[in-house]
Amino acid sequence: MNALQHAYITLKSNDLTDGQYDFSRKWLGRDRSYYGSMKARQRQAGLRTMLALAGNLTKALVRAKAERRGNDAAVLEKLSGRIWDGVMAGRA
Repeated sequence: MNALQHAYITLKSNDLTDGQYDFSRKWLGRDRSYYGSMKARQRQAGLRTMLALAGNLTKALVRAKAERRGNDAAVLEKLSGRIWDGVMAGRA
């Protein structure tokens, strides 16, 4: 499972995204069919997409902490750390 799939599954299983279209638009900043297309083709997301995901996860983490949504914050913190680590290591 690549980082993009891991992020989608994590967000979906924690009710932080409504589905593939929502994930593509809200979290990746891409066209609504982006994630489904990448998954079907078994392709890795590019750096721009992974940076958008990392940034959006960080913003959501800040909001979750401010709103005292501890469970969401914990999920987002772990996931954003993993995505940022991958970006910084060039594994995007």
